Amino acid sequence: MPSPSDGPSSDPAPRGGGAVFWSRGAADDAARASAAGPHSANDSGWERHGTALREWDDLDSTARRSSSDRTDTVLQGVSTGRFALVLLLVAGVFTLYVGHVHATTDLYTQLQQARTTNQQLHLKHNRLEGAYDRRTGPSVIYERARALGLRESVTYGPPVHVE
Repeated sequence: MPSPSDGPSSDPAPRGGGAVFWSRGAADDAARASAAGPHSANDSGWERHGTALREWDDLDSTARRSSSDRTDTVLQGVSTGRFALVLLLVAGVFTLYVGHVHATTDLYTQLQQARTTNQQLHLKHNRLEGAYDRRTGPSVIYERARALGLRESVTYGPPVHVE
């Protein structure tokens, strides 16, 4: 801690209550002693300087830059026309993508319906083919032949040769 005889300190030291204090010099002590009379509560070798509240500049930890030193961002380098064109292009691509998704969904729904219809048709075909086979099978034909008066025989007769 600096002694009261030291000159003003260049580094402010914050003390309680948010006030900023600097070390006093010997000349300040003599003037204060004659003016103040009895010792005050703050005779620790530090005197209050300035306001207790901080300023906005005290809160800024970065060095101040002039407007010419600032670096341009990407959007500051793009003209309004180009930005509008890119924005319209992005909106168009997004619209095409959404349309493609809906078209694909519709196509998938139609494909599922076609598969269901195809399966139903295969089942109907198999059912009708079974009904046809039941009507034209050998057992049915033999029964109809007997109903017409034809008889079964073990011998078939002589073989026929075609020349």
